[in-house]
Amino acid sequence: MLSTKLKDGLNAAQLTRIARLGAFALFLSTIEYMIPKPVPFMRVGLANVPIMISLQLLSPEGFIVLVLLKVLSQALVNGTIFSYIILFSLGGSTASSLVMYGLYHGASKHFSFLGISIAGAMTSNIVQLVMSRYIVFGPSVWLIAPPFLIMGLITSIILGLFVERFVHSSLWFAQQSSQQSDRIDESSGDLVSRSIPGETTLWDLRLITGLLVLPAFLLQPTLTGSIILAVLFIIYAVVHNRSFRLLPNLILLFSVVFANLLQKNGLVLTEVFGYPITLGALRIGVKKACTLIGMIYLSQFMVSNKPQLPGRMGNLISLQLYYFQRLTELWKNKNGEEKGFFTRLDRILFSLDSIRRKEIKPKKIYSENNWSIWYLFLILISWGGVAFGAFFG
Repeated sequence: MLSTKLKDGLNAAQLTRIARLGAFALFLSTIEYMIPKPVPFMRVGLANVPIMISLQLLSPEGFIVLVLLKVLSQALVNGTIFSYIILFSLGGSTASSLVMYGLYHGASKHFSFLGISIAGAMTSNIVQLVMSRYIVFGPSVWLIAPPFLIMGLITSIILGLFVERFVHSSLWFAQQSSQQSDRIDESSGDLVSRSIPGETTLWDLRLITGLLVLPAFLLQPTLTGSIILAVLFIIYAVVHNRSFRLLPNLILLFSVVFANLLQKNGLVLTEVFGYPITLGALRIGVKKACTLIGMIYLSQFMVSNKPQLPGRMGNLISLQLYYFQRLTELWKNKNGEEKGFFTRLDRILFSLDSIRRKEIKPKKIYSENNWSIWYLFLILISWGGVAFGAFFG
C-alpha cells in the first residue's frame, strides 16, 4: 500500500519536500542521540519539530510518509532498525503523529502548537510505557512512569514554544506555506522514482548474517550464552566502524536489572536497606539487559551508514540521507553574517532548498579480508548455543 501511495499519490516534487523535512528531522535526531538517557527509547523529541511544521506543509499522504521516513531513517542511521528500539519509535511516533494531525486539522481553533506538542508527547509516552511494561521492565514500569511523563511534559512545552516562534518568524516557513508543491524543483526529486542498480556487497552479507543470528540470539536458553553473544555483537559492530559508548550501556544495564530486582524470584542473596535481592530476579534482569544491548549492536553490525536501498521508499531514504549530509555541512559552515538562531536556521533551510542533487553511484564495500568465514562463525556459535541448551539444559 505504501509503495502504491508513493507511486500514484505523491509526485517527485512532493517527495523532494518530504525528503528535505526528513533530513531536518534526522539532523535534530542525531543531536538528540548524543544525549545520555536512562533507557534508549526515552527521547527528548527534537525530531518532532519538523513533524509539527509539516502539519501545514504536507498532504495527509505526505504526512504519513514523512512519519514513517523519520522512524526508518533514525533506526537506519543509529543502527537500531533490527532492534526492539524501532518498535518503541514506531509505536510512539505513529500514535503521537495521529493525535497531532487530528488536533491540528480538526480542532486548530482550540489548540496552538504548544497544546498539540503536549498532546503528542503525552500520547507517545503513554504508548511507550505500555510497550515497556511487556518488553523491558515488567510490572516495575510504574517506577519510571512519573519522571518519564514529567520529562515528556517539560520537553513538549519547550518544543511547542519553539515551533510557535518558528512558524511566526521564519521566512522559509512562510514561503513553503504559500508555495505550491508543483513549483518545487523537480530535478532534485527525480531520483526518488528510479532505483540505482547495485551489486552484492559486504553490507548484504552482514544483513543476511544478522537475520540468521537474531532468532538464535532471542532463543538462547542460558545467561552465559546471551552474554557471550552480546559481547561478540559488540566486537563485530566495532570492527565494522560502529562506535561503542560505555555510559549508555551501563545505564541500560543498571536500569533494567534494578527494575527486575524489585520482583522477588528465587533464593535470597542479600538484603539492601531491608529489601531482599533474589537470585532469580538478578539473572532475569541481567539476561534481559544483555538481550537488549545485544540487539542494538547486532542491528548496528547489520547496517551500514549509507546503504543503497531498493524500491521507491529506499530511494526516498537515500535522498533524505543526501540532504541530511548537506544540512550537516551547512550547519557547520558559520560564515553567514546573520544574528540569532532562527535567522541562521532560515538561511540553512533556504540553502538546502537550492541544492540540486546529482546522481551518485553506490560505493562498493568489498574488503580483502574473507569476512564470510567470520560471519559463518557467528551463525554457527549462535545456533550452537541454542542446540547446547536444548540437549543439556
